[in-house]
Amino acid sequence: MDTTSLSLYRGPTPTFLPYLTPFHHHTHFSVYECPFEPAFIQKRNERERQRVKCVNQGYAKLRDHLPGHLPGHLPGHGADKRLSKVETLRAAISYIKYLQQLVDLEDESRTPESNRTTV
Repeated sequence: MDTTSLSLYRGPTPTFLPYLTPFHHHTHFSVYECPFEPAFIQKRNERERQRVKCVNQGYAKLRDHLPGHLPGHLPGHGADKRLSKVETLRAAISYIKYLQQLVDLEDESRTPESNRTTV
C-alpha cells in the first residue's frame, strides 16, 4: 500500500463522510449510540429496539395471565425462574387446551340426557 492510500485510514475527513464526528476520549456514548452511524441507521435501530421491547412486553403480559402451575407442564422448572418465549407459548397452548376441556365438560353437563348421543 502506498502512503496516499494509507492517509485515508488515518481518520475520516469531513469531505468524505460528513456525518462522522471526530472521536474524543471525553465523549461518552450510550451502549446503543455510535458516532459513526448515520441518523437513519440510528433511527432504524431505535425502531427495532422499540419493536423488541413491545414483543417482550407482550410475552410478559401473557406470562402474567398463565397460572403458576400448569398440569403436566415443565417438571422441575423453578417457580422463581422466568419462562422463556418458547416455554411461554407452550404453556399458553397447554392452558388454552385445559380451559377448552373445562368448557367442553361444562357443556356436556348442561346438555339434557335425551340430547346426548350414545355410541
